[in-house]
Amino acid sequence: MTLTLAVTAGPHKGKEFPFDQHDTLLVGRSKDAHLQLSYDDPYFSRRHFLIEVNPPRCRITDLKSRNGIYVNGQRMEIADLKDGDEVKAGHTVFKVNIPPPDPDHQVTFASEMVEPSPNLNSTIDRHADGPTIPGYTLGAELGRGGMGVVYRATRTADGLPVALKTILTAEGVGQRRIDKFVREAKLMASLTHANIAGCLDSGTAGQLVYLVMEMVEGTDASHLLKARGPLAVPAAVRITCQMLSGLAHAHAAGIVHRDVKPSNLLIGGATGKRVVKVADFGLARTYDDCKLSGLTFQGEVGGTPAFMAPEQVTHFRDVKPVADQYSAAATLYNLLTGRYPLDLPKDLNKQLVCIITESAVPIRDRRKNIPAKLAEVIHKALESEPVDRFTDVTAFRKALLPFA
Repeated sequence: MTLTLAVTAGPHKGKEFPFDQHDTLLVGRSKDAHLQLSYDDPYFSRRHFLIEVNPPRCRITDLKSRNGIYVNGQRMEIADLKDGDEVKAGHTVFKVNIPPPDPDHQVTFASEMVEPSPNLNSTIDRHADGPTIPGYTLGAELGRGGMGVVYRATRTADGLPVALKTILTAEGVGQRRIDKFVREAKLMASLTHANIAGCLDSGTAGQLVYLVMEMVEGTDASHLLKARGPLAVPAAVRITCQMLSGLAHAHAAGIVHRDVKPSNLLIGGATGKRVVKVADFGLARTYDDCKLSGLTFQGEVGGTPAFMAPEQVTHFRDVKPVADQYSAAATLYNLLTGRYPLDLPKDLNKQLVCIITESAVPIRDRRKNIPAKLAEVIHKALESEPVDRFTDVTAFRKALLPFA
């Protein structure tokens, strides 16, 4: 199915935007807009609105523009668009062309998908006592999320302790998609670095896909923060510098994490000799691309909102390594303050607008004893425009080292 947005009036009349998969269209005067309006249409804001397309669904969100958006003549902040609807912003008018929907095809937007789908929940329930994975003996559950469940396990061949992640698939997902996920997941095995949780194995067992990861005995940065409160500056910076070393290695291999956050930083070793390992490289994007959930967009697939760079919302199909830098800085901000860089509203649609339009709250407003120079470094990495951040995560790490 191909959904089309056609410009029927304004400076770009005649231009069409076809979509056959989940994507976004940013419209405004900014250089990163997919449709960049010039001063020929002065009623447009720098980032005027965002259209999220997930055929046959189409949603438009006003990005706090000065002159607003009008759907069939009515001013709206957010609207789900139907075939034949007209959207007017300034002098520009879009018309929506949506083919008749396939009754067997269901899609969901981020704001509607916060918990796992019923199919995924039923799969979790069926395996409440742990699934059977050939070659491994499963022990206690370590955690669970939208993609599946993580167990402590032992490799039967040699008794090696491992963390085994079961990836849940919705009913009806074809073997071709499952094989694609396993094939792409194996790329993680190429990431061998002291600060990356290694991927040791992957495969399928019935309807389950599984990944076998290096077992890191200890905790993660999220639990450390909950247990101890905001970390001392040197401790938080040391954790971040180790994380950035792992990210630099992945970026050199052409892999972007896309979901850097405290819970993906595994911390092992004795106190004072912590070893930080970054987990789940590229896993969320691979899960999304292969559509193992039966859905094309979940709340966690593009990243966790509190740590997401703006371009992960506006250009999520083309996310660059510099987005990981933003998320790493947001993680450091969180470890130092117990707060997020943005004061996000509860509604997910409004969160996405906030990520695109707002700047980080000054970290020294959250915690006054943060060194001013460190605050400058953190906020440079948190710049909304990727070009204003450090050239790469290695440069960001170098700027942090004096505070470690």
